[in-house]
Amino acid sequence: MSKYIARLIKLGLAKEAVRGNGASPIYTIPFAKLTFDDKIVQARSTGALGTLADSEEAFVTTKYGQGDLDVEIRVKSFGLILYAMMGSYSVAGPSDSAYTHSYTISQSNQHQSLSFVVTDPNTTELYKLVMLDSVKIVAALDKVVVATLGFFSKTARDTGLTCPAVVHESKFTKKHINVKFAANIAGLSAASKIAIKTLNFNIMKNVKIDDFLGTAEPEDILNNQMAVEGDLELNYDAETYKQYMLQGSRKSMEIDFVNTDDTIGASTHPSWTVQLPLVDFYGWTPSYDLDKIVTQKVSFKANRDVANNLDVISSCQLVNDVASY
Repeated sequence: MSKYIARLIKLGLAKEAVRGNGASPIYTIPFAKLTFDDKIVQARSTGALGTLADSEEAFVTTKYGQGDLDVEIRVKSFGLILYAMMGSYSVAGPSDSAYTHSYTISQSNQHQSLSFVVTDPNTTELYKLVMLDSVKIVAALDKVVVATLGFFSKTARDTGLTCPAVVHESKFTKKHINVKFAANIAGLSAASKIAIKTLNFNIMKNVKIDDFLGTAEPEDILNNQMAVEGDLELNYDAETYKQYMLQGSRKSMEIDFVNTDDTIGASTHPSWTVQLPLVDFYGWTPSYDLDKIVTQKVSFKANRDVANNLDVISSCQLVNDVASY
């Protein structure tokens, strides 16, 4: 067994055609941080033994995989993450050599499962039934847009599967981000983008292990209720967002990532666009630094638009040159 640094690890990602059966990886995902690995739950015998000892023995009752990945948003491989996030998928195209991948929220507790192949200098392991638990997008000045992805899975198995070579993928930085608010979805196309300094956009799926008697492996791993919220920072040059909070205002919101530096076909740019039909503003905090321009942090939460029958994420589209996921 050799010693190694984490840069030597390869993480392969695939969609499972059959839930829980595993699959050969389609993409190798360069990551900045990896905490995903096997975990256990123990039952401990703690009865009185006539001594001060607080434990007699422990039993492993449940085994599973869990952890996070910190990754850059890469416009090809991220399509699989969006599939796992939303649960339902369709594709249109090509148009100008580009495909538009549309994702909608599946009203099911068994969203699309993935599989991981993790290769290091000592082992190659397959994780089956990988379920996405959370997505935390962070866009900041002078940095590549990144995501922290949380997952649950079954425990690792030795495998002969291999990770493919890393491919070049378009990414996003501060100049590729547009955020808009409007009175309704129809108004977003004509709305002006706002000048933000940071954006945090979070989707929580509240994944739970579905356990049962007779085995240490979970029977299934299920997504539960979905929560969508975030915050953004901008200069405090007007009381618009403070009043949104105080008055309980509701707006439609669009978050649009468009890499205008890269081109597919003649003129199409890789992009990821999300629309939230009904956003409320539950927090507003100014920052009064004596030697800096005063800024404000605005916290928002997305809701289902019952009146217009629009889900909490009404539109999620990824444009790239991948024919299908």
